[in-house]
Formats: sequence, C-alpha cells, structure tokens
Amino acid sequence: MESMRDQALQLIGIDKSFPGVHALKQVDFSLRRGEVRGLVGENGAGKSTLMNVLGGVLQPDAGHILIDGAQVTLETPAKAEKRGISFIHQELSLFENLDVATNIFIHNLPRRGRLLDNRKLYGETREILRRVGLPQIRPGELVANLRLGQRQLVEIARCLAQKVKILILDEPTSSLTSQETGRLFEIVTSLKSEGVSVIFISHRLDEIFRICGSITVMRDGRNIKTSDIAEIALPDVVRLMIGREMSEMYAHKRHASAGKTLLEVRNLSRSGKFSNVSFALREGESLGLYGLMGSGRTELVRAIFGLDRYDAGEILVSGTPVHIRSPQDAISCGISLITENRRREGLDLIHSVQSNLILASIDRFKRAFSLLDRQRERTVCQGNIAKFDIKTPSLHQIAKNLSGGNQQKVVIAKWINTEPKVLILDEPTRGIDVGAKKEIYGIIDDLLSSGVGIFLISSELAEINGLCDRLLVIRKGRIVSEHGIEARSEERMLSEAMGV
Repeated sequence: MESMRDQALQLIGIDKSFPGVHALKQVDFSLRRGEVRGLVGENGAGKSTLMNVLGGVLQPDAGHILIDGAQVTLETPAKAEKRGISFIHQELSLFENLDVATNIFIHNLPRRGRLLDNRKLYGETREILRRVGLPQIRPGELVANLRLGQRQLVEIARCLAQKVKILILDEPTSSLTSQETGRLFEIVTSLKSEGVSVIFISHRLDEIFRICGSITVMRDGRNIKTSDIAEIALPDVVRLMIGREMSEMYAHKRHASAGKTLLEVRNLSRSGKFSNVSFALREGESLGLYGLMGSGRTELVRAIFGLDRYDAGEILVSGTPVHIRSPQDAISCGISLITENRRREGLDLIHSVQSNLILASIDRFKRAFSLLDRQRERTVCQGNIAKFDIKTPSLHQIAKNLSGGNQQKVVIAKWINTEPKVLILDEPTRGIDVGAKKEIYGIIDDLLSSGVGIFLISSELAEINGLCDRLLVIRKGRIVSEHGIEARSEERMLSEAMGV
C-alpha cells in the first residue's frame, strides 16, 4: 500500500456548484511527489474548475484539500502559491508593461537595503532563462515584445523562481512551436526528478502519453478513472471521455430538406488563426462546427461576422459576394452572431431586459427625427417574453438579475429581432441548466422550421451531434472532416479534433 508520506496532494470529496450547473461532484484526486499526471476530459468536464479550486481561484462548497498530508484552506491564489502551488492558465497572467526580470521575480524582488538589487535580479534572471531555453532573451526586455510561446516559457520561469512544489499546466503547448514544446517537456522531466509534481491538462492526447506517467479522465464533473499510462490505451481514454449515449433532449430533431444556399464561405483565411476554410449553409439547415479550444473555431465565426478581419477568401450571401468589415455589415447581410460569452459580449448587464431586446435592431423602432416608437418597442418585447418564455418580473428588470438560461434567451431573442437569414450560435448553452437547454433547443428547431440557417459551434459532442444535419471538424485552423447525418461517431469526431 502506498505510503501517505508519498502524497504531495489529496483532494477529497470536492464539490462545487454554480447557478444552474453542478460543476464538481464529490471529486477525489491525489498526486504523488514527482508524479506527472495528465488531466483530460471534454470541455465542461470539470478540469479547470477542479484546478481553480486547487489554485485558490475558487472555493469548494464541500471537501478537503491536503498538501503533504496536512489539511489546508486556499482562500486566494496568493495563499496557494505560498504552499508551493503554481497554476499556469491558458490565458497568461504576465504584466506586459514590465520587463522579463520583474515578471519572473515579482513576488520576491532582491533588494540591497531599500533599493532594488538589479545586478542580482538580472543575474538570477539570466540563469533561469537559460534553464527554460530562452538564453537569448534579455532580462530587461519588455514582455510585450515577446512572442506568445516565449511568454509561456517566461511564465514557467516565474514558477521555477517561486520554488514550486505542484505545477499545474493548462494547455501549455497550445502556443508553442515544436522546439519550444520539446524544451517544455525537458523542463517537466527535470522538475519530476527534483520531486516536483505536475498536473498536465491537454486535449492533445499524444502529448499526454508522451510526457505523463499517469492519467485522470473527468466527465460531467466526476473523476471517471485514474490509471497509469502503461495500463491504458489511447482509444480507451477517448471512450471514457465521451461515455454516454445520445440524450433524449434531441429526440425531436428535424432533418432539413435541401434548400437554397444562404451562406457560402470560400477559402477564408486569417494568418495564425485559420486557413482555407470553405463551406456552405442552406436554408433551414443546421451546420455544426466542432473543435477543441484553440482550434480556430471562434476566430472563424468572428471573422464571418465582421468582428475581426480576414486576410483572404470570399463570403457569399444568397449567391452574391459581400464585403463584411463590421458587425453592422453582417447584420445588413442577414447574418447574426450569438457569442460564447453572453455576459461580456451578448448583454448590457446594467440595463433592462427591454433595452437589451431591441439593442441590435433599434433602427426598426425609429420614427421621424430618430425618435423611438416606444409602444411598438414594448409590443415586440412583450412578444419576445411570451414566445421564448423569458422569466422576468417585468421588461424593466436589470439583465444581470436574470438566471443564466433567461439571460441566454434574451440574447437569442435580441438577435432574432434583427430577422436574420443566418444565425451563428457559439456555445449557446454554456453554463445553463438542463431545462433551459431544452427550451433553447426548441427555439433552434423553430428557427430551422422557418427557414433560418443555423451555424452551431459547441464543445458538447452530444449537443452538436444531436442538433445538426451536417458537421465540420476543425483542428489547427483547418477543416479536417465533414460528417453527414448517418453513421456519425462521437469517438471519431473527438479523435479527429485531437489529431489522433
């Protein structure tokens, strides 16, 4: 039996809920000293939530955390760092306006009396930069001047300077070159030999099998299985990640008959984001786009909607080439986009439900001298409330006070008020409960019945598989496969998205 003294970390019965979402369900997770553990699961499986609990970003609703056998409370990231826990998020936390040396030693800047000891600071920085494979970077270089991959390695250098005991790496190779990835693996191997424990979160299973000694699979907020890498095969990991049948929530899915082409994209490209993407969307058809984080899926739809520029390619609406350089151009062409972050980009949280419902279609309510027809505005908004069953005490309710599901229905209604031909839905059910999901699926079905073309982006395989007539899989900015309605395999789609 493994000695408790070998345990660097124990998470026992960790439970965490958010409004409408039970994110972690009595999760147990342990890690030995010097162990490199792969942590995998579909988007939304609970990986990041569990690591945010360990990193002091979130507080668990129940459960215990033990470090080196002693129970601890990690109220903040700073307290986690004092315990030797370093969490490198996919979104880096460096200060771009400061130099490399200050970023690396920001928590422990060397001083001589009251003055900063620059000689010691720069000397130690050069040594640690050599250790992470960046000997060419000057300690005084601004972080803003570094490439993204170099910044990732500087973040790792900062962890090494803090005498890390447990290092959490969240998708660490997503912005690294193959050479930088190789250097990262050398660092991980070196840390392992020094007794540092590493949690390696990645969708790239080939990397997990290359660098990790063990693997934990999470699904639906639970630890499904933990195994030594030598005792599990890659296809088994994929099956464990999916682990479910198609939900009855999609039982009423309609299949589109061939309609006229509404939207066509030809060889659309944006440097570093996506390349030579082509597809067509027909009237009354639901087309799905499945890809993992960093695959280029969101960047693609942002370009189609005019939020970002594309470098090359062509967009056609109803057979006519169009030039979309702004969201207003897209709306004029009959294209609407529901973004993945409803609270930041989809809603004006401090204004009323009524204000949000007309925000994208306000020109429809203008009379002479740009005055608004308030009566017509109220009538349309009341119709939205009834049609989409938006639960709100009044049209004057502030949007931030609605539940997540009702917020999302307000966002959908807002864009439907623009009378789109094509509606792009990016993660339309993220963070909402099952009941609200089913209601939104009904709204999507009604839109399809009315002839609207739906372009759906989702991280949930069951959702995108159940709602869409055709599916595209995107990886590293390229469409790698297309699937019709027959003989669709979630396992195959996930493998294609991962490149395994």
